Amino acid sequence: MSHYTGVKVVQTSKVVIDALYSEGQVSLDHFNGAGPLYPNMFLVLKNEESNSALAIVDRARDMIVPLQKNLQASGIKPKNKEQAMALHALMDDSIPLHIMTGRAGTGKTLLSIAAAMQKIEEKKYDKIIITRPMSQVGRYDLGALPGDISEKVNPYLLNYMTNIEQIVGKKAVQDALEQYCIEVIPMQLIRGASFTKAFIIADEVQVLDFHEMLTLGTRVGEGSKIVVMGDLDQRDEKITKEKTGIWKIQEDEKMKGSKLVSSIELIKSERSPLSSLFAEVFESK
Repeated sequence: MSHYTGVKVVQTSKVVIDALYSEGQVSLDHFNGAGPLYPNMFLVLKNEESNSALAIVDRARDMIVPLQKNLQASGIKPKNKEQAMALHALMDDSIPLHIMTGRAGTGKTLLSIAAAMQKIEEKKYDKIIITRPMSQVGRYDLGALPGDISEKVNPYLLNYMTNIEQIVGKKAVQDALEQYCIEVIPMQLIRGASFTKAFIIADEVQVLDFHEMLTLGTRVGEGSKIVVMGDLDQRDEKITKEKTGIWKIQEDEKMKGSKLVSSIELIKSERSPLSSLFAEVFESK
């Protein structure tokens, strides 16, 4: 079984691609030979004349619709087609679960935070919940950190702070935390919580097993959206890829067949050429 990336390349005619843009949609009937087309699956449409288009499956209407052009969030614009697909799903309030996988530097966290902040501006959600396992890199444990819960958690939040800094500037980070009602909750402490009308960002979830992913997913209350992110090549050595919760929800047929879910694997690192080189060397299949 091939890994589900949330994206399919489909050969079609120029007539279909032209109709997609002129009419804003085309019927799924044009793609009967394309194999399974799941709800919210992203499509790269191509024809023999080198025309192409980016689209998404709208199963509610049995249509294929084009991705929104020039889409941005909080001033952040996608840098490649997979980022454009991810941002489309992040900004779509009718998709309450968006799954993002991909190596470091592909833009998962930046796009998610930018979309969450944009949605707060639009008053679609009341707050942003950021959560992640408080696990460390490598085999060497730092031990118990001193201070209250905030001081214990802060060292794990550098990734989020640097991404918020990219959006609002270094001097405005603390103000942004208050302005956008950003709450940071360690994943180890979310059991029993219920988040309503919240944009939830769950990062580094590749270390979660099935039971832990169930706990995370059932925290999502009425009017909330959750973005589940992880790099399956940076998981804990104690858990196999197929036993991770994010693999389960990405590959499960019920998930793929649900209109509530979209999935995307980001491919291209946009961090730096050196970061990309390290990822290619150490994460090559």
